[in-house]
Amino acid sequence: MHGILPPPPYSISASKSQQTPYPNIKNHLHKHHKRRDRFQTSSSIVSSSYGSPSFATYRSLPPSSSTRIPNCPSLLGPEFRRTRTTKVISKRNLSSPPTCYCQSRGGSAAAVDFTSRLLCTSVDDHQAFTGILRSFQHALRVPEDYCFVLRELGERDKCPPKALAFFQSSMPLMRNSAEKGKLLTAAIGSLGKMGRHDLARQVFDFGIAHGFGNTVYAYSSLISAYARNGLSVEAISVLSLMKDSGIRPNIISYNAVIDACGKGGEDIDVTIEFFREMLQDGICPDRRTFNSLLAGCSRAGRLEDARILFDEMIDVGIGRDIYTYNTFIDVLCKGGNMELAVEVIPDMLANNVQPNVVTYSTLMDGYAKLERHDKALNLYMEMRSLGMQLDRVCYNTLLSIYVKTGRYEEIAFVCNEMEVMGIDKDTVTYNSLITGYGKQGRFDVVSCLIQDMWKKGVTPSVLTYSTLIDIYSKAGMYGDVINVFLNFKESGLKADVVLYSSFIDMLAKNGQVDCAVWLLDEMAQAGIKPNVVTYNTIFDGFGKSRAVAEERISNELGGSEEEGNQSVRMLGNLSKGLLQSMPDDARRRSEDLFCILGLFQKMVQQGVRPNVVTFSAILNACSQCDSFEDAALLLEQLRLFDSFVYGAAHGLLMGCEEAWRHARSVFNEISCMDVPTSSAFYNALTDMLWHFGQRRGAQQVVLDGVQRKVWENTWSEFSLDLHLMSSGAAQAMVHAWLLSMHSVVSKGQKLPEFVSILTGWGKHSKIPGTSTLRRVVEMLLDSLGSPFRLERFNVGRFVSPGAMAAAWLKESGTVAVLLLRDERSKKSNFAALLPSLQALQL
Repeated sequence: MHGILPPPPYSISASKSQQTPYPNIKNHLHKHHKRRDRFQTSSSIVSSSYGSPSFATYRSLPPSSSTRIPNCPSLLGPEFRRTRTTKVISKRNLSSPPTCYCQSRGGSAAAVDFTSRLLCTSVDDHQAFTGILRSFQHALRVPEDYCFVLRELGERDKCPPKALAFFQSSMPLMRNSAEKGKLLTAAIGSLGKMGRHDLARQVFDFGIAHGFGNTVYAYSSLISAYARNGLSVEAISVLSLMKDSGIRPNIISYNAVIDACGKGGEDIDVTIEFFREMLQDGICPDRRTFNSLLAGCSRAGRLEDARILFDEMIDVGIGRDIYTYNTFIDVLCKGGNMELAVEVIPDMLANNVQPNVVTYSTLMDGYAKLERHDKALNLYMEMRSLGMQLDRVCYNTLLSIYVKTGRYEEIAFVCNEMEVMGIDKDTVTYNSLITGYGKQGRFDVVSCLIQDMWKKGVTPSVLTYSTLIDIYSKAGMYGDVINVFLNFKESGLKADVVLYSSFIDMLAKNGQVDCAVWLLDEMAQAGIKPNVVTYNTIFDGFGKSRAVAEERISNELGGSEEEGNQSVRMLGNLSKGLLQSMPDDARRRSEDLFCILGLFQKMVQQGVRPNVVTFSAILNACSQCDSFEDAALLLEQLRLFDSFVYGAAHGLLMGCEEAWRHARSVFNEISCMDVPTSSAFYNALTDMLWHFGQRRGAQQVVLDGVQRKVWENTWSEFSLDLHLMSSGAAQAMVHAWLLSMHSVVSKGQKLPEFVSILTGWGKHSKIPGTSTLRRVVEMLLDSLGSPFRLERFNVGRFVSPGAMAAAWLKESGTVAVLLLRDERSKKSNFAALLPSLQALQL
């Protein structure tokens, strides 16, 4: 596959028809009619230090960092508090209609007719191109109509050679430097809209060299061209060049550079510095200035700064428009403040600004990111009732919800509706569909989707490749993973952290930790900073040797022996290829515990903040250690991130009874998270305790998790479901469940005809039909001498006749083997277990 970098997820221009306001907005968006000063704050970026909002007095602005929302106090570190974000909507609604750098934007009737004919003419047909220009030359106004044609080419044609040809043919017709400067400005703007900032710079340099490009409009247009393409460094450089050339920037120049800073990912404080500079030069900000600043706050997640700017617009007499409100709503959605985002709607209505399709799209996306799918779907139904025409973003959000909830009939309906409405699928659409069908194992559909992308001319993005690697890896289709990765290498795309993390995850989970570490170094050389997911996958893969991984793949592949060996060879060959450039000492270090310890230090040095998954990965790695000393050394890495969690985990490992009081505080925080995250932490902690002989402690952790419903539908009186449990957690649970049945039997109650333990046979494993948990539980039940055996027609269930189980439970030695004990037990003060060194502040 081949491709280019993915386009921004939202690319709808502010001027398109689907953003037309709709009257009579109603229903749940307006249930919260609060006071209009609901969004007023006590501080201000602009005028809080002044007695008057007069722009002449803007001289010393308070540092924007002081306006950040302070962290909420919590007993645990911030790593246990998760935030969610929504996508930036800047290209959909954050920019006002395009700013005019020429005196007039309207074209004459002749210019409109000429543009229509020019759009239908190939730039390669030089004779036809020249003929059309000559036939209309007498009717076109100079320079207005020529500037109009260039702007129309930028909006409608997207053919840089044609724009350049028209610019070069028209330049001799300009009568003086002023008219040439206007044509130059229009050409720069047109090429910028086409995404050809390089050509825009060439045209600008041409104008400078010939003496008519040294104008504020030409400089501003070039800055805007860079801003459209997210090139903030280049835009700032042009602003500096502008000042050095003696050209004083105007409102258009500063608005463009502020917009460039936001789109180019510059720190919001850098953006606000340009805003201060603008004020100090006596230039009054306008609505576009504030909208661009709000967009920057949106990208940076700076809610409090956005609220200050939002209020400041009223204080300085600048009315808010639909772009302002939509941007502010996006900021609130980014912070997960959906209730506050909905409360913006009454303020919009009070100011005669009607919510449009972008407003609804943003709210839908915000709810979807928080997995509040019912709220998002309610908004969708409200849009339907209002007769709004959905845009591509709405459809993509809707598809994402249906994919996550497995509603595949609705997915087909939405895809058909998009086709009927003439809305083409984009990369975001295909990526969502590939993810959904891949999770369902419908790889035939995935293959058809990829072919359809090529057929429709939709180029796969980096995320497309990452998604394919992820779904194939989870399905055990390692040959396909390798092919995707190699195809990506040939595509010319620049890898990002998501793609590297996906491939590292596949290698680490199959024991290829040395290869994963090598790729981590390759990321650094490529200038790509690993994130917490990257590190978590390597930590999680620690302790799984390549030999074990290859043997597991060979034994478990659902196909012929030759097919299994082929996949193993492909994975092995990839490993050898990656390791060819690795020196022997580096290879040895990658297999050593000290390699993992070095990764922890590197994670700290790079400022990568851990999350609860990191802690789970560390605990999992501890349970893979051969010695208690190695595990203690590895566990101590928790202290680098959170001394409280370290103290609780270390206290449980050492058998300190007082540790439970602190452990419950950790469990209180964990249980508030989503089920996969919380159950993974409980599984990892239980495995570590079980592995190092703290069997009773492991059982207490499991019972606490059951009480908090960390594992859903696990425990019932006469059946046990261990599907979502790790091996240590499952074994501890079996002991507790059998003891519970013993108490029932000891009271004289009869057991049902059959009692059962469900482990699963491996239907949802990477390789269908394999279940490590089943083997572990089978060995445990045999060691206990229990009457449980695999069911004849369900190899994922152990059953025993109730009478036989009751007889076994009544035997004198049964209780003794069911009771668990700890190898270590202390009654010392838990506070002594906390590290004496101050935790490293990240």
